[in-house]
Amino acid sequence: MDSTIKAIFFDIDHTLYSHSAKRIPASTWDALKALREKGIMLFIASGRQYKEMFILDEDWDFFDGYVTLNGTVVLDAEGRMLASFPLDEAARASAVRLFESRTVPLIVVEKDRLYANMYDENVYLAQKRISTPLPEIQDLGDEPIYQLIFYATREHEADIMDLLDGCVANRWNEYAFDVIRSDAGKDKGILAALEHYGLKKDECMVFGDGDNDISMLSAFRNSVAMGNGTEGARAAASFVTKDIDEGGVPYALEHFGLL
Repeated sequence: MDSTIKAIFFDIDHTLYSHSAKRIPASTWDALKALREKGIMLFIASGRQYKEMFILDEDWDFFDGYVTLNGTVVLDAEGRMLASFPLDEAARASAVRLFESRTVPLIVVEKDRLYANMYDENVYLAQKRISTPLPEIQDLGDEPIYQLIFYATREHEADIMDLLDGCVANRWNEYAFDVIRSDAGKDKGILAALEHYGLKKDECMVFGDGDNDISMLSAFRNSVAMGNGTEGARAAASFVTKDIDEGGVPYALEHFGLL
């Protein structure tokens, strides 16, 4: 066993959770339980909001902490805030204009609430891929905004981002992309969690599959991309494992001597 690894951060969609099987593979759950028995801390690093962890079934409180909303909200095991990276005033003002213009479907994500301005076909196509119900269409709130979710194809992404200074896009399928502060990301959220728990960067391992995982896959020496991952994710990782439905998580853990 590689005794230097003390914490592992996992993306959810297509890394821990198989959307073809509609569950976390049994071999992956067995691996997670074996890691905990060895004293390794386990964390989530997802684009999802904390309240969306229900997709992990009844055991979603199994983890030691949560890097949520692509690293912009970092929480401990009880959901208490450890670090946060909300949009600045200029980006928020631009987001408000886009939300209220209703020219493109947009979901605004706060710490405890998410809501939409409108829906179109892109929204339904995107959400179907992640097995998640749509939030309600509501009026804009006044809480800090941590993430925006735009439902638009790649050809329209640049036009939207031109209106959002100081922000970066993380596309998660051909119909949708997330927007966060440019100085945030899963890598920054993980570093905040490691600092809180007194852990070093090289004592951490990360697992991911999507373009929104590239920041963490490239930032950490021990990084694993799923075989079903995007080209960018696979290129950024130090090791590419098998497909999620082929036991990719336990295969990688065995490769690194952790099981």
